[in-house]
Amino acid sequence: MAETEEPFLVARSRRGDKTAFGKLVRMHQKKVLRMVVGMTGGLDSAMDIVQESFIRAYQALDRFEEGQPFYPWVSKIASNLAINYIKKSSRETSLDNETQQRADGALDPLAQLQIDETDRRFMAAVGELPTPYRAVFILRSFEELSYEEIATRLDISPGTVDSRLYRARRILVDKLKEFLE
Repeated sequence: MAETEEPFLVARSRRGDKTAFGKLVRMHQKKVLRMVVGMTGGLDSAMDIVQESFIRAYQALDRFEEGQPFYPWVSKIASNLAINYIKKSSRETSLDNETQQRADGALDPLAQLQIDETDRRFMAAVGELPTPYRAVFILRSFEELSYEEIATRLDISPGTVDSRLYRARRILVDKLKEFLE
């Protein structure tokens, strides 16, 4: 599906064409899911959040600014829902093993086990970050958004993004120090 088709699909979706909206969902759902899994640490909760994000996006299409890319808009809805979920959640979970499947079978089993353990510990440490730091860290490290894009998405200043990202990295270094030594 070409990016040039996206404005056409948005326009059709705004007129109530559910097939066109379904195409928009298929274009963006994997990327939104990756972001939300990174934020929440759980595949099941992330899938629920992504589904709710697209439902809300469909219901709010009349407020979508035509000519703008669809992904940043729907991912902002998703990240806000994920942050709300994290705030309401009484426990923090590690990233589900399902999302950590390795395509590279060339490594010996011991090396693969070490990589898996490193990934598990890293994602567990990310999951333990305080919510404001985790959101900024995920959006910067996994989504590769600029400080300005993160600031816009979270409705904070770029300076706050910078300080939260610095603190998140310091916390992660402290949490992983023993494992890395």
